Amino acid sequence: MDQNVTEKPPRSVASRFELAAGRMADAWLRAGRVVVSHADLQLATEFLRQAGWRIEPPRDGLIRVHPRGGPERSLTAETLVVLAFRRLAQRG
Repeated sequence: MDQNVTEKPPRSVASRFELAAGRMADAWLRAGRVVVSHADLQLATEFLRQAGWRIEPPRDGLIRVHPRGGPERSLTAETLVVLAFRRLAQRG
């Protein structure tokens, strides 16, 4: 597939999470399950904060998430990262 980047330039990368998402997904496929490192969680948290979400530090294994215009939720680290993937996909 040819792409003419002078007529239609690629969208610029706005977060480090966008760059790391492919690496994370590949690691999950190799492991056969979602495995989230502390660094992955930090990247996903940074990405969601840039989107206007308020995220509280983990407490009792759960992370409190306050999406813009939505209800507060308590999520596991894995769920939060998958949620960030979904938000990233919606941007594309």
